[in-house]
Amino acid sequence: MPDMADQVAEELPPSFSHTALIVESIEKAADRFREVFGVSFGSAEEYAFSRTDASGRTTHSTLRMSVSLTREPYFVLVEAVDEQDRVFDREQLGSLAYWGWWEEDPEDRLRKLRQEGVGIAATYATAPGCSPEMIITEPDLYGTRICYVAPALKNRMTAQAGLAEEGSLPDSYYHVGMVVPDIDEAIQRCATVFGVSFTAAAWTESPHQQEGDVTHIPFRQRQAISRTREPYVELIEATGDGVFGPSRAGTLLYYACWERDMKARLARLRSQGFGMDAVIRMDAASDPIAAITSYDHHGIRLELADPAVKPVMEQWARAGQLPGS
Repeated sequence: MPDMADQVAEELPPSFSHTALIVESIEKAADRFREVFGVSFGSAEEYAFSRTDASGRTTHSTLRMSVSLTREPYFVLVEAVDEQDRVFDREQLGSLAYWGWWEEDPEDRLRKLRQEGVGIAATYATAPGCSPEMIITEPDLYGTRICYVAPALKNRMTAQAGLAEEGSLPDSYYHVGMVVPDIDEAIQRCATVFGVSFTAAAWTESPHQQEGDVTHIPFRQRQAISRTREPYVELIEATGDGVFGPSRAGTLLYYACWERDMKARLARLRSQGFGMDAVIRMDAASDPIAAITSYDHHGIRLELADPAVKPVMEQWARAGQLPGS
């Protein structure tokens, strides 16, 4: 009989496929990801495009990218470019540039985005006048900057990721968290732009949350997740003045990963130079059950969660209501 994970995969639609991190050097960033996540990357490749910006100006653009040798969602590293293009230039170093989403009909998607009032930062095609291979939207306070990827480019990226060996590839991360100023507005906005439904917002509680010298007993916040397969889009309403404060709104906050041995992983992360922005326990004397690291200079920040929570997340996504709420 299929297990719960198989049933969830059958019932729920797919989610985003990758996130792109802007880095100074792909080789150095890939070494750091290997150290932190234990995953490898394919060789960096150059992708040549005809780029059209928001004003309609078309220029030649070459992007150097590398894709993680993992199952979806992929980590995609994009080397910063020298020109000012507002997506991949050096001002974006260390930032998560967008959610990546596969798109079968980019021309139709472009029309719908414009009808919905979504700003287009740039489109990327193989030649002037051709159908776009990538559509990148403008950022907003709901974090809905997306890169829609057409089939030909998808095939090249998945080939670079080693899709033929998918059964032996490791996992990457299971959701990306995003702080938003108003969760009810964010649910509506993200559902419209992403084209997937979201759960009802629910109050969640961390019994003992340590943020530097500040302790919250408990820490309460409103959250929602996409009703999709992993990876989930997690919306977190801005709360307090710490890691989930209003200044974080509109940014992709962290890569969330399951971790069975929390104490050992936190010790390893500290040895790798990470601070801890938040550590969650059941009480002051108990071992950590979750943690959020600081950013490193490559833009990596992790949320670690005990896999015992996984069935709750799957039920939440499937039913639309947080169990017990």
